[in-house]
Amino acid sequence: MIKFFRNIRKQLAAQNKTAAYLRYAIGEIILVVIGILIALQINNWNENRLEKRSENKILGNLHSEFAENLKDLENINVQLQETINSMEKIFEVFRMETHPYTPYQIDSLLSESLNSPTWKPSDFVLNELKNSGGLSKLGNEDLKRLLFEWSRSFAELQEIQTQTENTNIELIDYIKQHGSLRNIDHLGKYFSYPRSNIHQGNQILLKEFQFENYIDDKLYILKQQVEFYKTTKSLISKILKLTKTS
Repeated sequence: MIKFFRNIRKQLAAQNKTAAYLRYAIGEIILVVIGILIALQINNWNENRLEKRSENKILGNLHSEFAENLKDLENINVQLQETINSMEKIFEVFRMETHPYTPYQIDSLLSESLNSPTWKPSDFVLNELKNSGGLSKLGNEDLKRLLFEWSRSFAELQEIQTQTENTNIELIDYIKQHGSLRNIDHLGKYFSYPRSNIHQGNQILLKEFQFENYIDDKLYILKQQVEFYKTTKSLISKILKLTKTS
């Protein structure tokens, strides 16, 4: 094709048809420019297609990670509520002369109260995107804002769970000094030893205001944790909605 146009140009020049030659030359330039523009447009289209494919892959990875986090959170919420229920039952009977629980039931409630369900959400995909600059490829500004909010919530989560662990350690330490940890541990599936023959029973702890304070402290933190999880669940649901690709 190029050879064909070159031959026409030579013929026009040889025939000294200047005006026709100029018109042809201009037309050829226009065709070349149009060809370049088409090539650029195709290149841009390919780049946009690749960028869109890359963004969809990022969105898919984020969606999978947060979907798994939400599933884990719902499981932890069930365990957390079971722990709170046991602690509330103990909280109700402090200083009561008579209560509906046997020593065995008190130990069982204490055993459940010493559980500290811990939610450990994954942030691998998000951290990888931060480190690689992949977040800049996301075109949805609302999603970027939510992911930033998630990063702040993740840091707050670590702080709340550290507080929970600390209150649990204090509670266990008090039982070690004033109660029978063995009577509680024997209810666990990994502890095959019988109840203590030395200690009179953990029901005496229900008359101690210091122990009531430790129960109160942990229960307060767990209630905070429940409210935090509610907010976090809402945040994850919004992220899942914006990362859904199909």
